[in-house]
Amino acid sequence: MKRRFDYTILLLFAFTIFLTSCVSAQEKQFTEKEFKEIQAQATEKLQSKTYRLTKTEENFSDREVNPRSVKISILEIVPPNKKREVEELKSPTKNTKEERIWDGKNLYVRENDNDWKKYNGGGSGSGGDFVSGRITTIYKFVEKTNLNNKTANVYEVEMNRKAVKYNQTSRFEVQYVERTKYWISEDGYFLKTVKESEIIGSKSLLRDTWIYEYDPNIKIEAPIMKSELKQTPE
Repeated sequence: MKRRFDYTILLLFAFTIFLTSCVSAQEKQFTEKEFKEIQAQATEKLQSKTYRLTKTEENFSDREVNPRSVKISILEIVPPNKKREVEELKSPTKNTKEERIWDGKNLYVRENDNDWKKYNGGGSGSGGDFVSGRITTIYKFVEKTNLNNKTANVYEVEMNRKAVKYNQTSRFEVQYVERTKYWISEDGYFLKTVKESEIIGSKSLLRDTWIYEYDPNIKIEAPIMKSELKQTPE
């Protein structure tokens, strides 16, 4: 009986080693340059594509319960120069919606389904975010998988940042972790991206999810303005 028990333990141990080796064989670390090249090629392919990008931003004060706010942003692109954006924010205290259409000539904006307003131009820039602290980043290939009937390569970028903070009485270190997974099709197109940002020791979590849809039937036209509506003849 004891010999059978020992044999069972040995088999379980061998199977665990086998699974671990399989995972290790799939995962492969990349250099930053190698990953940036893959990312740049996928970004370049977007330039000539008609597509819809849906981004969902979830803000959790406690990741074990529902998010305290959800922001959904939809971006539609029709080359060479047409763009439509819709942003909706939903929270217990605030619900807003903003839409923007750029038809190649003019910018149209409306808020909360009110009347459209026309501008002669549009667009804004950003100086970017300043990030301080010691940063280490790991790039790796995770696996080959199937996503929506498409074969995809999954890559992960993990950034660890340690920053020194101060309060009135002490100096302390805070560790931030940001993990981003990319699903890229075998022919080099973005399919999905998920980024999770957390502070070690905190239950809070920020999760951003991007879903790409390549649809040649997307159309973007200038909206009908209220002032352009014709009166119905009597």
